[in-house]
Amino acid sequence: MSASGDTEHQGNGGHTGCQQDVGRGGHSEARIAVAAVDDHPVVLLGLQAYFAEHTADIELVHVAPDVDALLAGLHPPSPAGPSAGALPGAPSDSSPGALPGVLPAMPSVVLLDLRLRDGKAVDDNVRRVRAAGARVLVFTTEHRPAAVRKALDAGAAGLVLKEDPEARLVDAIRAVHGGEPYVSSRLAHAIVTDPRGAVRLSGQERRVLELIARGLPHRQVARMLHITEDTVRTYRKRAIEAYAAAGEGLLEDNRQLVWRAVADGHIDLAPTPADDLPDSPGW
Repeated sequence: MSASGDTEHQGNGGHTGCQQDVGRGGHSEARIAVAAVDDHPVVLLGLQAYFAEHTADIELVHVAPDVDALLAGLHPPSPAGPSAGALPGAPSDSSPGALPGVLPAMPSVVLLDLRLRDGKAVDDNVRRVRAAGARVLVFTTEHRPAAVRKALDAGAAGLVLKEDPEARLVDAIRAVHGGEPYVSSRLAHAIVTDPRGAVRLSGQERRVLELIARGLPHRQVARMLHITEDTVRTYRKRAIEAYAAAGEGLLEDNRQLVWRAVADGHIDLAPTPADDLPDSPGW
């Protein structure tokens, strides 16, 4: 690990994301402090077990179901209550091997899943973690190129797919901690370089397509977004032109356009909370 990799992304108080251990013979050995953001406890338990058994230089020091919870560990509201960073079935904070609910500083590397149930934007999550002082390594099952590209464009340093061998994740953590980018496999590289990931849609274009995908006519989309029907058609046309500019020509057909936007990761059709929908008379 290079010296520049230790200092370039320091957290609060100059923390480098390394834990110091005294090894055999009294020598100090640095371990890479890692946090994981994933809303599947079985994944987090597997990571903790694997690192503990197979790596001497990597330690999973914190876990969280979303970025809000991760950042809350840096500035907890009060010391009372159970650890927010503890895994189900993990020891209490006073026991050896516990994952502390209070982080003295952001770990060096944060493993970030792109499919979190909190509904937060991928690029916003990456930027918030980076602003807190960590490097982001995407660790996900997400194969859609636009979703992955958003994370990389926001500053994620690498991509590891969950189906890749565990050793690839270890290599990626070491590389990213040292300031090097990392892509774990041929499939991951194909996702990163897929030309569909280069298509750029504005937030309003994505919102129009999402509402059309939910079966709403242009008239209702216009009411919900407080725009005219002509503007709805303009956003739709711009989306078609964005695909054409990337060499992906589309027919003037809502179904094909929406299918491509969903398949590529520009929009998601997960259930939308009512509070998250724009105001609309009669909705």
